[in-house]
Amino acid sequence: MEIIHKHQLIKEYLIERIKNKELMPFDMIESENELADKFKVSRMTSRKVIDELVVLGFLYREHGRGTFVSDLPRFKDLQSFLCFTEEAALKGLAVENRIVEFYLDLPTPAIRNKLGINMNTKVWYIRRVRCVDNQTYAYEDAAYLSSVFKDCDEQILKGSIYHHLENALGINISFANQEIEAVVADKMTAELLEVSEGVPLLKISMVSYLKNGLPFEYTTTYYRSDRFKVSQSAFRSRSR
Repeated sequence: MEIIHKHQLIKEYLIERIKNKELMPFDMIESENELADKFKVSRMTSRKVIDELVVLGFLYREHGRGTFVSDLPRFKDLQSFLCFTEEAALKGLAVENRIVEFYLDLPTPAIRNKLGINMNTKVWYIRRVRCVDNQTYAYEDAAYLSSVFKDCDEQILKGSIYHHLENALGINISFANQEIEAVVADKMTAELLEVSEGVPLLKISMVSYLKNGLPFEYTTTYYRSDRFKVSQSAFRSRSR
């Protein structure tokens, strides 16, 4: 228990220094030995904390030089099915959602195809800008089955939709299929993301499914490439 407690203390110490701007992007942090001495733990414990913060995107290592503060939050781990708010929370950051519009309507042909529904099935169209520390990070264009997201309103949309669905409505969200592509910002998206028209963006389209296999959400999100990056682990398989 003491080791776990010290592990968390070191983690919180480093995150707080980064959040309070005591450590800025590209600054070198204390070495594993220095952290071990400061918190009276083994070098292995301090190394595990640093490893974890590297995976979370707070830090990066340079061989032979040391460990440094990252300049780009790693807000999308493709192996984890977490919403934007949950990924930000893991890094101790708060999300603000700016609602562009939301309304209930019949599905477009594209939405019918993605969700496998007929033309009479109503969906919520939801468009939001996702911000962190008053900086725009992403523009989200989503459609949800109204039979699943039954009580959509402005207050809910200012928070986490997934948190509401799972905790208030008892919905069991299971998995998602994602497609990633590079695009350039059109006039509307550029204005919403506060960038110049034509700058590169990362576009991730996602169909999300309930535990029973029902597709209930189709979302396309446009991420600012200067404030966002994707991470994914890859494992080599030998050819035979």
